[in-house]
Amino acid sequence: MKQVTPLVRDQLVADYRTGLGIYELARKHGLHRYTVSQHLTAAGVVMRRTITDGEKMKARELYRAGATYAAIAKQLKRDPATVKKMIQTHDHDPSLRV
Repeated sequence: MKQVTPLVRDQLVADYRTGLGIYELARKHGLHRYTVSQHLTAAGVVMRRTITDGEKMKARELYRAGATYAAIAKQLKRDPATVKKMIQTHDHDPSLRV
């Protein structure tokens, strides 16, 4: 795990608790996403990994309306790859498959 100062670790924790995601934190602090995750876990932070049904519904609605993965990701504060998976894994509506 890359060494970061206690000040940077505190900032990672604070930023994560305000809603920034792992990828956003990695870009902001010039770290790899895995390093960010490791430092947050070491600091005792409970990670947000669950994608809610509400998020899935919102992503699908926005996608149907023509929004891009990037635009949806920005609105949901998720990575575009995560949004793409949310939309592609919907089994009940073939029109949402990419």
